Amino acid sequence: MSQWLVAIGVALAIGTGATLYFHTIQRRRDETAAGIVALSAISWRGFIGMVLQALQQRGFVHTLGTGEAIGDTDYVLEHADGRWLLSCKHGATFVLGRNAVQALSSDMLLKGATGGLLVTQGRIDDEARRLAGRHRIELLDGEALWPELRDLMPAGDLAEIHSRTGTQARRRILLGWLLALLAGVATYLAMPAPRDTAPRVTPTTAAPATQAEPEHIAEPPRLAVETQRADLASAVGTLPWVDRAIWVSASTLQVFVPRTDDKAAVDGICALVLRQPDLTASRIQLTPPPGSAQQTRFLQCRSF
Repeated sequence: MSQWLVAIGVALAIGTGATLYFHTIQRRRDETAAGIVALSAISWRGFIGMVLQALQQRGFVHTLGTGEAIGDTDYVLEHADGRWLLSCKHGATFVLGRNAVQALSSDMLLKGATGGLLVTQGRIDDEARRLAGRHRIELLDGEALWPELRDLMPAGDLAEIHSRTGTQARRRILLGWLLALLAGVATYLAMPAPRDTAPRVTPTTAAPATQAEPEHIAEPPRLAVETQRADLASAVGTLPWVDRAIWVSASTLQVFVPRTDDKAAVDGICALVLRQPDLTASRIQLTPPPGSAQQTRFLQCRSF
């Protein structure tokens, strides 16, 4: 009886933990990643309009006629504590460094601004963050920008993001409970059987003990190929350097990446491909962003 209780406890602990993780933490990450992609697909006019509307809710007012915008991405804002300068870089593939912060700092001096905002759907590196702290520049990149603009997205786009991330979360939760069930069975089989503590009535000569055959834990059933494909596309899509991944044919997985020559991205994708026993020979199509000078690249993680 104690064996069953321990096995059930292990299964419940793993299943509950997987449910909480995939339904909260991982779903928020998936929603943020999908939101960044959706923001990148919006036109420049629509994107800057959403940014200005979000900043207006924080007390910033876009001034018209107070001064000309520097370039075509800088805007003068008024706040209770003075004039601020907004600089936006539209696109999820941007990685802004110290040069972007230094350029905004110089523009702030020219405009007499007391603070600045650097906004992008892409990423801002650590060196730029350290420099921004010394110039009163607030940084809003992909993960920090999405919560600011989420409620301003078109209702249809937001509903599609929620539906897609919800489906991913439910699929992962189901896999988590299957793993929990297997772990519970393995725990039960691995525990020693309880000893019989009943007293002997009469002493008897014990027969030679025969060595018990070891118990073997059956391997988990192999998932269907379609399920493996869905799981692989979902897993690859969560990698930080992957925009999304889709199956364009039964044997070709198209992966949208910022750079097709990124070895770390290839290694990460192949590590997930090789986990699926029926998909190890699949062809991977690495597709660069539209307008990129890089070429589409095809590869196989394992060839036979």
